[in-house]
Amino acid sequence: MTRRHAYLIVGALLALWAGAGYVLQAQTLTASELRGQLAMRFEIVAMQRGIGLIPRQADSKIQIIQVADGTVALDGQMLTAAQLRERLGADANAVIQLTYLDRDALRALAGAPAEPALPQIQRAPDESRSVRRGNDRVRFGGRVTVGDGERVDGDVVGIFGPVDVDGEVMGDVVAIMGPLTLGPHALVHGDVQAIGGPMTRAPEARVLGDTNEIAIGSRIGRRWTLPPFGTFGSQVGSFAATTARLLLFVLLGLLIVAALRRPVERIAATASAHPWKAVLVGLLAEILFVPAVVVTVVMLVVSIVGIPLLLLVPFGIVLVCLVMLVGFVGAAHMAGGFAMRWLGRQANAYVTIVAGTVVIVGMTLLAKLAALVGGGLVGIPLGMLGYLIEYCAWTMGFGAAILAWFAMRRTPPLPPTPEPAAV
Repeated sequence: MTRRHAYLIVGALLALWAGAGYVLQAQTLTASELRGQLAMRFEIVAMQRGIGLIPRQADSKIQIIQVADGTVALDGQMLTAAQLRERLGADANAVIQLTYLDRDALRALAGAPAEPALPQIQRAPDESRSVRRGNDRVRFGGRVTVGDGERVDGDVVGIFGPVDVDGEVMGDVVAIMGPLTLGPHALVHGDVQAIGGPMTRAPEARVLGDTNEIAIGSRIGRRWTLPPFGTFGSQVGSFAATTARLLLFVLLGLLIVAALRRPVERIAATASAHPWKAVLVGLLAEILFVPAVVVTVVMLVVSIVGIPLLLLVPFGIVLVCLVMLVGFVGAAHMAGGFAMRWLGRQANAYVTIVAGTVVIVGMTLLAKLAALVGGGLVGIPLGMLGYLIEYCAWTMGFGAAILAWFAMRRTPPLPPTPEPAAV
């Protein structure tokens, strides 16, 4: 044996001795000593099969370290001892020592009682533990429940139904238009999304991802209110704003009838004679309005000579808005005429305009009043119907105004009436 071989053998023996000393030291540390080392850097929580270590630093790149059944996983990824030392640095040794503890010792280290032993007769022959597993749970219109002791390896999604989580969910928890409840034993590894419904979370519930609550309403006592109605104060403000808008439309209608009575009556007659044609023409005009303005501006800029005419573009936009307003007054005149005939009464143009404006905006006003008295669930359908009626009135009036203008251009002027001959 050469001297070089002897040195190699001595070095190997020293390495084995150092490794054995490290293992002996790891096995001699108690659970309380390990807890003292880890509690300064991590928050220790009990889990279904072991414990979880959540870094106390807010800027940590690791969300959770899971130690269970002699294995260590960082954010769900199993790692070897060498990989743990590379990722955790000085904390790796204490984490590795946790793998020598059994399940009861780990739960004691987290401050949780040991799992009670169930009688053999209460277990199924093929079950080794009482935890139930499952993949994704998605339900439409029903209740989704993850009870205490259950584990879902995927996501939990509930649509138009309540979602109750009091177990472990490896994926995300999403509740759409339904209440979401996180119990004291809930542990969600992914994100929690509550969209359109309330979320109730116990202080002990753990969410390792992000928590987002997109509320469509707020709860006041035992009554739910939904936008655009909101709280009682906002409901009163919305009702007052709709009332002011109704009065403004009435005032503008009276002024326009006083100045343009003949065009308003012609628009009302056109809308009454060709309602669907007026709606289609108005809808087409609304769709093509913005592209027409853009094309006009581009052509004026390209032509260079027409650049000064760009000053007329804002006036053209204002003119179109005035045509839409006059068309709305014409639609109100038509609706008021129908209302007066239904009541069996004759009225002048001013009373007809007031009645027609109330008919068009009245459904929206009624929706605000219903939300103020009966809550958002009553006001939402009426509000949607009211906005649809108003939009149809504006669109029909705009189309009827365009049709009336074209009809007036096509109609030849009447010949002048000859004066009577002098006797």
